[in-house]
Amino acid sequence: MISDFHTHNLLASPGTAIVNLPEEWTLCPDLFRPLPGALYSAGIHPWWTADAERTHRMLDALPRLLERPQVVRVGECGFDRLRGASLETQVEVFEAQVAMAECFGLPMTLHIVRAFDVLLRLKKQLCPTVQWTVHGFRGGPALARQLLDAGLDLSFGLHFNAAAYDLTPAERRWRETDELPEAGATGYECV
Repeated sequence: MISDFHTHNLLASPGTAIVNLPEEWTLCPDLFRPLPGALYSAGIHPWWTADAERTHRMLDALPRLLERPQVVRVGECGFDRLRGASLETQVEVFEAQVAMAECFGLPMTLHIVRAFDVLLRLKKQLCPTVQWTVHGFRGGPALARQLLDAGLDLSFGLHFNAAAYDLTPAERRWRETDELPEAGATGYECV
């Protein structure tokens, strides 16, 4: 039973959490050493898109992670109007990851900051067959209803709007820690 839908804690107890792989492992899939029984998500965070060369290398390498049976979700990926490359570039990187998610039949975990309009437009335009879940949702009930009506699931962290949480059906509502490891906790570096 997954009690932590989204975490960055590489030491999370196997089988209880979906651990989001760090940038270094997305860039260099050979660094990935899954723990027995652990589940992972792999994707290109919008914050990682500022360096075009690194982003293209990650896009090329990502399928090598997605084919691993321990990787059960694509993400976290999405849009952040406050950080990362231009929104246009973030959309291009996101659309590439949507195509991979569809190809591998993996659901997606989404990081969305001040870009729910873009998310809803692309959800309608791309008509995905895999489930999309907005992680760390803090919005109010009106936005929650809009996203739920569009077919998105919601994951809630430590800080959330109680009314939005309550109106989200239990089968479409997740809990997460989104806990960040200490700097350098991976102990690996891609060269």
